Amino acid sequence: MKHLSSILATLVATIALLGSCNSATVGTAQQAAGGAPYELIAVVAQPQWESEVGDTLREIFAEPVMYVNEYEPRFDLMRVLPTAFEGFIKVHRNVLRLVVDPSQPEVRLSAQQNAYADGQLLLTLIAPSNEVAIAYLTENKEELLTTFEVAERNRALKMNKRHKEGVMVDKIRDMFDFSIDLPRGYTSRGTSGDSLLVTSFEYPVATQGIAIYSYPYSGKSDFELENLVKQRDNFVKNIPGPSGRSYMATVTNFGPEVSYKRIDGRFWAEMRGFWNLQGGDFMGGPMLSWSTLDTRTNRVVCIDCYVFSPKHGQRDLLRGLEHLIYSVTFPTE
Repeated sequence: MKHLSSILATLVATIALLGSCNSATVGTAQQAAGGAPYELIAVVAQPQWESEVGDTLREIFAEPVMYVNEYEPRFDLMRVLPTAFEGFIKVHRNVLRLVVDPSQPEVRLSAQQNAYADGQLLLTLIAPSNEVAIAYLTENKEELLTTFEVAERNRALKMNKRHKEGVMVDKIRDMFDFSIDLPRGYTSRGTSGDSLLVTSFEYPVATQGIAIYSYPYSGKSDFELENLVKQRDNFVKNIPGPSGRSYMATVTNFGPEVSYKRIDGRFWAEMRGFWNLQGGDFMGGPMLSWSTLDTRTNRVVCIDCYVFSPKHGQRDLLRGLEHLIYSVTFPTE
């Protein structure tokens, strides 16, 4: 099945490219795809759903999101019978159709974007037996999850670009000289000199916050975990709690952890973990911090994102912030 793994990996890259380049996609449907972010419809016949095939699907999409306070799955999986795949179900944003057909000599995978609705991703997996389907799903589960996650990210990026918060976008560009497609609803929560800006989207019972800060680059060690945490705490201590006596800090007895990646050729250090308040107030939640080197100014630029949502889920709020990094562009260096 290695060739099919390669097909799925290529599909992930293609979907990412289509989203970033606004390229035309398969299909001509005009109706907008429905469903909530990170919902997925599995179109599976009853014999497969009640077998180990169904168990495998449920296990894959129930994989937990890391660094949120309570268990949340990577996708909310809903299953329908093939005969029920019509109406509003047929235009859902994420669809995985699984067919077991003994007449097929091997596994076949196909993908359609905008098959029945604008913004839809439909994957169809046809296998000659339950055993082959299970083996393929198990071997390629991460690529399968990533394919749908990239599709969700592309939808968010498209929407953010269409509905940007112009005032904050301009303010960020003026202070830090990079562009970011920040969606409408973000408002300024203050600045500190020319090296820290805080903005947030306030819901009735939740917050999506972003602290952007920069400091002089001193060497490669700036991107090691210990120094990233040290710099983060130095800046986010300026974010006060509700009483005015407390301040934000990084939780260090569980995480954080750092990884490194390139997005559009730019190096980023990605730090994930949790934050809380020190000094009296009891608040906290997940955080995600991205750091890069602006070689034009020889400064480290950090885009630090945090979520507060004590009563409802944190997954979608955190992912909404994570999507933003893929819209960041610096002037040509």
